[in-house]
Amino acid sequence: MGGVSLSIDGTLTRYNPAYRSVPPKSVPGGAKFTIPIPLGLIQFFHDHPHLSTDPLFHPDSAGFNPVTLVNLVLTPPLFYEVKQVPTPTNDVAVGLGKDSLQVVLGALGSVVPADEFGIRGSSRPIDIEPGFKGVRVGAMLWLHDDVELQLGDSLLAFLKDGHPAEHRTLYNVTGSAIAQAGIAPSLGYSGKVFGDSAGSLYLGVAGHYYMGLAYGSSNGTAGFTTGDTIFAGPNIVTPNVRVQSATSKYGNSMGHGVGADVGMAWVSGPIVFGVGVNDVGATLTWSDTRIDFQHYDTTHVGGKQRGFVTDSSKLNVETKTKLPVSYLANVIYSLGGSTVGANVLGNGHATILNIGFEQRLGPFAVRGGISRDQRKKVEFGWGGGIRLGAFGLDVGFWTHSNALSDQRGITMATSLSIY
Repeated sequence: MGGVSLSIDGTLTRYNPAYRSVPPKSVPGGAKFTIPIPLGLIQFFHDHPHLSTDPLFHPDSAGFNPVTLVNLVLTPPLFYEVKQVPTPTNDVAVGLGKDSLQVVLGALGSVVPADEFGIRGSSRPIDIEPGFKGVRVGAMLWLHDDVELQLGDSLLAFLKDGHPAEHRTLYNVTGSAIAQAGIAPSLGYSGKVFGDSAGSLYLGVAGHYYMGLAYGSSNGTAGFTTGDTIFAGPNIVTPNVRVQSATSKYGNSMGHGVGADVGMAWVSGPIVFGVGVNDVGATLTWSDTRIDFQHYDTTHVGGKQRGFVTDSSKLNVETKTKLPVSYLANVIYSLGGSTVGANVLGNGHATILNIGFEQRLGPFAVRGGISRDQRKKVEFGWGGGIRLGAFGLDVGFWTHSNALSDQRGITMATSLSIY
């Protein structure tokens, strides 16, 4: 259904605490819970029965393909790939001269990112908050990671456009990364503020006391500068690496901060509408951070290259980090056997739009939808299901571009639902 929620499910309650008190029957046809059937894992281990000796995972093997490995990370093989994202392949042309180097990647150049790229996420893998009369007390495990990389202009032109290497030129990648994790005791309330036959308003709020267990961040540049001659001289290339890193290891003083989730939901006949915001004001203070300033030293001592050198370090530094504010706005409209809906999800870095529908015909259901993903590409979903009493079997397909390719793949998912 294009990733949209057409029932009061875990996605809505995750981002909008008000939905925790909205009766699930406000939207007809929703399952109590769904169990995915991981056909993709069966496929993956059938194709790769011996991971320790599989050529795909060994760089010294002719079957090693780093693009395929990155695609596995970006699209984990939980479900069955009906159409796999094709790995760009082409004859790579390398031009070598006495004082020249040029590499033409052909079709493989399409996977070289011209813009900033990375991996970002903010999640709550465990969130246990039992409630009584609207009051909820519990705790959650929270994770946040953000890795951003950008190819320098010279390196981008060399790899993507096939420009020859130039003398005395810096070829580099700049980047930044942060990863932090912890637990957060929570106290919240959700309930109906007022309501009548025309409609009901639900409000929800949850306060969190964030306790950071570990934190690390890094930013800098890594690359090399060519010499006066590409393949000659004492310094063919000079490494150029400068990094500033900050760490607060597990076992140090915890990070501390407070934040809140707020939300509202309106139920009026066939219409359900809601807006929720997470991690408002979530700033953590780490009192025992170590900061290191390092660079790659190209000097030689005793005939041996020294490598990375720490220029200076600061201990017991107070550092502040933030969790990204995320929000979800959604609407669901149900009439008879038809349900349509839309939601907008913002995660602090990108905005995702989902639109979908479900048409129920007796025990059968037909579904479809579209989505604009984080790469601002339009994706499509479609499928159906059959319900027999308290059980239902569903199958769905969706396209995805979350890979190092300009082409889409198609994934099939199956699940068992209990109503």
